[in-house]
Amino acid sequence: MGFLATPHLICNAKTEKAILMRVLKSIERSAKKLVPDKWRKYFRASRYELLMERVAPVEVIVHVGAHWGEDAAFYEACGAQTVLWIEADPDTYKTLTERLTERSGDTRHLSECALVSAEAGADLAFHRFKGDGSSSSVHQAAPEMSERFPDAGESGDVLRLQSRALPDILARHDIDLREATRPMLVVDVQGHEFEVLKGLGAGLATFALCKCEVSRIPLYQGGATFDEIDGHMRAQGFRLASHRYVQVPRHGDVLYVQDTLL
Repeated sequence: MGFLATPHLICNAKTEKAILMRVLKSIERSAKKLVPDKWRKYFRASRYELLMERVAPVEVIVHVGAHWGEDAAFYEACGAQTVLWIEADPDTYKTLTERLTERSGDTRHLSECALVSAEAGADLAFHRFKGDGSSSSVHQAAPEMSERFPDAGESGDVLRLQSRALPDILARHDIDLREATRPMLVVDVQGHEFEVLKGLGAGLATFALCKCEVSRIPLYQGGATFDEIDGHMRAQGFRLASHRYVQVPRHGDVLYVQDTLL
């Protein structure tokens, strides 16, 4: 008679595997702390920073889902002449503008309070999440988010916002991407990334690079999947440059570049 694994044994095996993974992750984090900051980019699965250094200057950056503009210093180091920050939440946008006024240097920082989507004029619910608002989204949290991030659920506060189209916002700020050297689009809108990309239509091809938040697990109800975004980007002449496909994070950022760029 063959051995039949009981639910109890299967459960124990899963628990042991989970414990082992946590231990290995802890060891990995500890080891990384021993590496000097300037060398850590060489040990990451993502080649984003290395690629940005290679293609710099990136003269114009359009960042949809700006939050508080945490990437401002990095963009400036990449030679950005103009950065357009777009944030949907009015309260978060207020903090963003305050922080941008504190910046000095040659980079021109512009900002717009807008919820970007595929089409303008749609009345959308915007769900605020707990914490600093970085997880707030058009989409509600999926059960997977509650399981993985117990402290990152919805706050219960919901705004009604009118959607805007990205081409209209670019025109409002007189940004002509055709005149810029290696312009980049950054989309970090918590599951709504595909709608932002679709709203650009053929205009997506005017960007040389596109950094996009992706998910291979359903953190947001109805949110975009990595396969959807990857298929769309490849159809538009981009290729995944920051990761090997087997290393794409379950939830994180990836960088696409025009096929002719590298």
